[in-house]
Amino acid sequence: MLSDRHYMRDVGPERPFDLIKWLMAAFVALFLLQHVAEKWFQHLEHYSWFGLVADNALHVRKLWTLFTYNFLQNTAGYSGGVFTLICNLLGLYFCGLDLRDRLGQARLAWLYAGFIAAGAIAWCAVYPLGVDWPLFTPFASFTGLFVLFCCHRADEKMTFLVFFILPATMKPKYFCWCWVALDLFGFLFYEMGGRVSPLWNGHAANLAAALAAFACYRVSRRADFSGGFSNTDIELPRWLRRQKKSSTRPPAYKVNVANRGDLRAEVDRILDKINSEGFGALTDEERRLLDDARDLLSRR
Repeated sequence: MLSDRHYMRDVGPERPFDLIKWLMAAFVALFLLQHVAEKWFQHLEHYSWFGLVADNALHVRKLWTLFTYNFLQNTAGYSGGVFTLICNLLGLYFCGLDLRDRLGQARLAWLYAGFIAAGAIAWCAVYPLGVDWPLFTPFASFTGLFVLFCCHRADEKMTFLVFFILPATMKPKYFCWCWVALDLFGFLFYEMGGRVSPLWNGHAANLAAALAAFACYRVSRRADFSGGFSNTDIELPRWLRRQKKSSTRPPAYKVNVANRGDLRAEVDRILDKINSEGFGALTDEERRLLDDARDLLSRR
C-alpha cells in the first residue's frame, strides 16, 4: 500500500542514514586521530595493527586487516597525507553521491565493501612477487568508485581538476583509462619486481578494484565501456529464436489523479521501479506524477 512507504507518509520520516557523508566524516576523523597519535604521542602501532601485510593476514591471521587497511592513510607523504585525504573525499563526494542516487544506498554499500575486498585479495596474491610491505590507503575503494562512475557516464563531457589546479575537459572514460594505465605501469615496472612505486602505493589493489567495478557494470547493465548496450552476450541459433514482437511504442496514457485507486497503483509501480533501478531511471512524467501524489496526500 502507498501508506506503507515511509517517504509518502504525512509525517516526515527521520533523517535517513547517508553512507557517503558518514564515510567522509569517518575518513576525516580517523585522519585527525592518526595525526594526534603520531605527532603528539609518537605512536605508530596502528600501522602494524590495521595495515594490510599479506604475511600477517595469511599466517598471523590478522584477518581484520583485509578491511581496515582502507581506513588508514599515510600521514607522512604528500604534505602530511593531505593530498590522499582530499583526493578520497572528492572521489566520495562527486562519484559516490552520483552512484548512490543511481544504484541505491544498500547496493552501493555492498559494492564499496567489494572493492575493499578485491584490493585486499589482489594484495595478498602478489605477495610471492616480493610485495611484502604494508598497504594502508583508501585508493582501492576510490579507484572502484571512480571506474564505476566513469562507466555510467562514459561519453558525457566533464571537467576535472588535474592535481586540483589544471582544469581539463574530456569524457570520463578517458580519465579512467589514464588512471588505470598509471596503475598498470606502476604494477608492471615496480611491484612485479618487488619494488615500491614512486607514484603511489597499492597498484595491484587498485587494478583489482577497477576490474571488479567494470565487471559489476557489465553484469548489471550488459554494456560495453564505450557506452553501447548489448541485449545479450550469447546468441541462440536462428531456428531457436522467437519472432520479435512489433516495436511500436505503447500509446500514451494519463493516470486519473482524482481516482485514488488508480493513483495508488501507479505510484506503487513507480516506487517499485525506484527500488529496482534507482531514482535516475524515472521519466519526467513519472517524477511529476510522484510529486502530484505527494501533494495530494498531504492535503487530505
